[in-house]
Amino acid sequence: MLFKKNVVLRDGTNVLIESLTGKENIREFQRFINTLTGEGAYLLVDKPVTFKEEKQWLKAQIQAHKKGEQIYIKALANDHLIGDCFAKPGFGRNHGNKNLGIAIKKQWRGKGLGNIMLKELILLSEEKWHPKNVFMHVVSSNKNALSLYESLGFRKIAHLPQWFEYYGKYLDEIVLILEKN
Repeated sequence: MLFKKNVVLRDGTNVLIESLTGKENIREFQRFINTLTGEGAYLLVDKPVTFKEEKQWLKAQIQAHKKGEQIYIKALANDHLIGDCFAKPGFGRNHGNKNLGIAIKKQWRGKGLGNIMLKELILLSEEKWHPKNVFMHVVSSNKNALSLYESLGFRKIAHLPQWFEYYGKYLDEIVLILEKN
């Protein structure tokens, strides 16, 4: 599934949102994830990744995207990766449920990029899979992300106490599901 769209953020910045092409720059992806870990973003990755690790990870993402096993879109400003977003099916009998995830560099948050990317990802997921459920996880202290997800129609369905390890502390995690119209 190929996707490509130019968008303008609230601050007037032009951003390209596109699916993985197979021609991604590994170093750019490594810089992106390592910047996010350095910012203390609420990611499952908790330390900088090596070039080798990023190369293996990116190869797996491209293959999964090409096989139709996931949808993966990225946001670029001036050819630099500033955000990414994915949709993945559940495993086995949960294949009808699609899990979404998003990551945006700190200086690009609050400009409407997350809203744009998630709306596009939800549309692409609906077109491709017609999912039974679309869901996300968010750390309870990530109020901005929680607010964004709720503005898109997600509602809380589960509260997982002390679920997410973050710098030696365990934080609560919230599971949200997209309300069907």
